[in-house]
Amino acid sequence: MQFHFHSPSEHTIDGSYMDLEMHTVHLAREPELGDMKYAAMGLMFSVDNYTHGDLSVEMIEIIDNFFDNLEWTTTDRNPIVPLVSYGDLMMMADMKNRWVYKGSVTTPPCATYVYWNVVRRIYPIKQHHLDKFKAQLARDNLQDIGNYREIQEYTEAHMGHVI
Repeated sequence: MQFHFHSPSEHTIDGSYMDLEMHTVHLAREPELGDMKYAAMGLMFSVDNYTHGDLSVEMIEIIDNFFDNLEWTTTDRNPIVPLVSYGDLMMMADMKNRWVYKGSVTTPPCATYVYWNVVRRIYPIKQHHLDKFKAQLARDNLQDIGNYREIQEYTEAHMGHVI
C-alpha cells in the first residue's frame, strides 16, 4: 500500500535505536491471518552502525539510488515521484533473517493488528540522505525528537519467532 520512514527507528535491537527505519505496509488478504488487517516490513538503516558482513558495492548502490530517487524537496504530504527503485531495495533485503511478531500499527490509537516482519540486518545510509529526511521532520518541528514510538524493543531473550 505504501512505505514511510521513522527517525530514529521505532524498533530497537538490544536497546539501541538505529538512525532510520523504513516501514512497508501491505494489506492482508489471506484468510489464515485471522484478525490481522495488515502486514508490515521494517528495514533499519544506520550511518555508522550497520551490518558490514557481505555488503557489496552493488548493495550500497541500490540503497543510494533508492534514497536519491525520493522527492525530498516537496511540501506535499503524499508526493508522487517519477521513479523509485523500491523493487530493487526489496529484492536486496535479507528476508531469511528477520523477527516476526503480531503487533499493531505505530500511529494512535495503535489498535489495528499487524503481522510484522523486521529484517535483522542493518543497512547503511549516507548522512546526507538521513539529513534530507530530518529536514522533512523539521517541517513539523520534529527534527529534535523524531517521529517514532518507544515501545518496540527486541533482545535475543525476548524476541518473537526468528526466521
